[in-house]
Amino acid sequence: MKMIKKLEYWWRHSVVYPVLRRIFRNNERKVPIDIQSIKSILILRYDRIGDMIVTTPIFKGLKDAHPHLRIGVLASQTNAEVIRHNPYVDQIHILPKHWWQFGWEIIKARREHYDVVLNLIFNRTTSGGILSNLIAPKGIKVGQGGKKYRFYFNKLIALERNNQHIVRIHTSYLEQAIGVNIFSSSSNYEIFIDSKTHTRISLFLESNQLKPRQMQRSDYLPYIVFNLSASNRWTRFSLKQVEELGMFLKCLTAFRTIILTDPGDYEMHKAARALCVRENCLSFPELGKATLLEIAALIEGAQFVISPDTSIVHFASAMCTPVLGFYTSTKDNHEWLPYKIKYRIVISENHCPTSSIPVHNMITAIQEFISTLQSQKEI
Repeated sequence: MKMIKKLEYWWRHSVVYPVLRRIFRNNERKVPIDIQSIKSILILRYDRIGDMIVTTPIFKGLKDAHPHLRIGVLASQTNAEVIRHNPYVDQIHILPKHWWQFGWEIIKARREHYDVVLNLIFNRTTSGGILSNLIAPKGIKVGQGGKKYRFYFNKLIALERNNQHIVRIHTSYLEQAIGVNIFSSSSNYEIFIDSKTHTRISLFLESNQLKPRQMQRSDYLPYIVFNLSASNRWTRFSLKQVEELGMFLKCLTAFRTIILTDPGDYEMHKAARALCVRENCLSFPELGKATLLEIAALIEGAQFVISPDTSIVHFASAMCTPVLGFYTSTKDNHEWLPYKIKYRIVISENHCPTSSIPVHNMITAIQEFISTLQSQKEI
């Protein structure tokens, strides 16, 4: 393994970077760029769903500062749906998964003639740098990272990421790059949901005699959302945790529990089916695969959400729904906290995975969270 890493380092620094330095010649530019002097800007956000959600304050912040600015976003096939109806985004470019579609998508983006490109994927400096140059060879390209990446960009932004929320980090980036401050009362996460999606969720709730928290109806039960899936083994619940939490949630007769799982998470999908049979839970969707906007609409009406996965936590933040998160202590627990909502986070000890959190601690946290929300008349 050490030998492979050494070879990779040698190849990158002795071959790849010297070649790319000759191809990409980006003279250093002063920042902040005067936003009034530019007509269009492209934001690179082709990574995860949660990363797109936490970026939404930037779109509104830019439009508020310069209403005539044309904003494009380079999204992934996975996260593009989050901004499908966002009124502050003028153009969505989707990075394809297959190489034979890549060239055509780059050409379409290049035709927009973006004046500025902002790479907001801080852990993909090389791919972001290459894409920035392919799409906007004459545009001002702004990145973040070590000096060795400077040739990709006209300016590298220095960021302090320790112990800061991601909105603060984005604010610092945007202030240094464009001179726009988005950290204000209006810097909320936003997911805009179309009427057809709202209707589908309303029909699902109606058929199960459930009501969203905004509805006053005594003959229907309110509901909570219990997300079982997470992105990796360190952030996942154990099957024991899922089973015992399901048994406890059944006892909360004031609520009905709706289970969410990732379609590709077969283990948790099987666990969800078992909970639906034994613990009188509901699975969403009942058949097929839910869209991201359907998940957002469902969370919007929930009394609160329980999740080990930060993307669902970000959905809750966007929909102003209280959330109880269970995090591993190996995760950066400052950047990815909920934002502008009622929340509680329970963190594992000693850099252990989320599955190490004792179930009795989790149940106590749920009970205390419900009590807090009730005392504050949130539920």
